[in-house]
Amino acid sequence: MLFKKSEHPILSPNSDLKWASGAVFNPGAWYDGKIVHLLFRAIPSGYQRVELNEKIEGGPDYGFTEDYVSYMGYATSTDGNHFEVKPEPFINPSHSFNKYGAEDPRISKIDDTYLITYTGLSRPAFELKDGVRIALATTKDFKSIDSHGISGPPHKRDKDAVIFPKRINGKIGMIHRITPNMQLIWFDSLEELCSPPEVLWNEHLENLDQHILMKPKFDWEAKKIGAGPTPIQTEHGWLILYHGVNYDHEYRMGMALLDLEDPSKIIARSQVPVLEPTLEFELAGDVPNVVFPEGAVVINKTLHVYYGAADRVIGHATAVLEEVMDFLLAHKY
Repeated sequence: MLFKKSEHPILSPNSDLKWASGAVFNPGAWYDGKIVHLLFRAIPSGYQRVELNEKIEGGPDYGFTEDYVSYMGYATSTDGNHFEVKPEPFINPSHSFNKYGAEDPRISKIDDTYLITYTGLSRPAFELKDGVRIALATTKDFKSIDSHGISGPPHKRDKDAVIFPKRINGKIGMIHRITPNMQLIWFDSLEELCSPPEVLWNEHLENLDQHILMKPKFDWEAKKIGAGPTPIQTEHGWLILYHGVNYDHEYRMGMALLDLEDPSKIIARSQVPVLEPTLEFELAGDVPNVVFPEGAVVINKTLHVYYGAADRVIGHATAVLEEVMDFLLAHKY
């Protein structure tokens, strides 16, 4: 196996923290050379699973009660394996745009500013109405936080947004997902990213097919795909980890390699999943059969991947970065 999994979750629900007592999953990560910063989705206990009268496109047949509301937590580690969770939420669902959840964060950094993309829910998670949008927050120290509200397009359901961690040809690139494909958009500056002009997103939506980065291609990802962790710069290209969902609603991880100067060009892409549900905590949970990669860092030439498992806990897997690149380069387009 290319990736070696930790046998047990590295983070689980904590009964001592009301806001994280029901589920802890889907983490974004950043390594600053000393500390791994982990932001994760957390839900208080008490919610219940219910059958849906109307099914969300690309989603399961069930959802959860209205008290299924996500907070964003923060944890740190010096070795990438053992994490200390801060007792207070990093982001509370306290604004109109995220009152039903601050979900699935990714972390990037441009200049001295950490950029946190996440899914803000203005309505209950499993309604079919407009209310699932890309939100943005920034911080310089993971202590004080600036909220920029909704930074994504006026689209019914847009999520899985992640920002490239450096300017490319002077611009800032962001991958996002309008089902079933992954799209790529460019911003001229941090200011434009934090407060995008309406015309920018309108033009993007009007020509959405021209901005598709990747489409589902293989059976294991046939229903939809979505960006995972922050892209990792390597000498061969941008390493992209992503999730793919099949028609049985099983989530697995794939990989791709994008051109460094033009990330719209795909150099290589795995034909088979490289991480999939096999352990008990991945097979059974609030949403079974889920491996959802969202955070990845490189420490001492080892790739650490942090993933949500069955929408309940956080799993961890490692691989030698050189072996990952060798695998991908054997699957060139």
